[in-house]
Amino acid sequence: SVYSMDRKEVIIGFVVLYLLVLCLVGGMQGVKGALGLIFTFGAILFIYLPVVYMGYSPFWTAVFICAITTAVTMYLIGGASEKTVCAVLGTISGVLIAGITATVFSRLSGITGWNVSDIESLLTLYETNDIQVGGLLFSGLLISTLGAVMDVAMSISSAMKEIYDQNHQITRMQLVKAGMRVGRDMMGTDSNTLILAFAGGSLNTLVFIFAYNYSYHQIINMYSIGIELMQGISASMGVILTVPFTSLAGAFFISGKASK
Repeated sequence: SVYSMDRKEVIIGFVVLYLLVLCLVGGMQGVKGALGLIFTFGAILFIYLPVVYMGYSPFWTAVFICAITTAVTMYLIGGASEKTVCAVLGTISGVLIAGITATVFSRLSGITGWNVSDIESLLTLYETNDIQVGGLLFSGLLISTLGAVMDVAMSISSAMKEIYDQNHQITRMQLVKAGMRVGRDMMGTDSNTLILAFAGGSLNTLVFIFAYNYSYHQIINMYSIGIELMQGISASMGVILTVPFTSLAGAFFISGKASK
């Protein structure tokens, strides 16, 4: 019997093509980015999954994975510099804010990690391996938010470092304002990116709702809609608040000249 189509050549080929294009277009920075991507993927496969399978908290395991992958990726891209320190601190702050926002949303709305799809299969793992199924939803949110938050934090840190290198007389307050101006230009696009990403993942549900003409009260109280809103809003909140945290960290670490 034939189980499925053999896709390994196509999958491996496209992965290799992606890494090759990344390295060719990005040069040495592209190579470093590819190494960071490989490390992140390896950390999820060989650290996160085994630790969660052993029964540890998925949420705090995800926080640990986000911290080490952020540190390694930022070091590969920016080296050992003040810019890297600012980007790491801004990223970790944004990811934690996203997690805290999702937790508060969950407590107030009654939406938990036990309301997700495939819960029947996960309950089997819970009974046999004592996996903390309820935390998988929030740990997935942290990991999915990490990329956008890293992008914002590194972009702001790089811009602030460049501004300070061009003008060492700039004060810390002026540097904070410069970082905020750069971050504000990124808020809208990155927030839309996250919202659209989560919305795109629930298109099947949206089509189902439209086809059956659900009422407003049914739609607003559906678990699936609540989960998507929680993920989108929490992730966007993390991106938005990454801007002031990174700007303040940049003003402290990058600028050695205190404002009057």
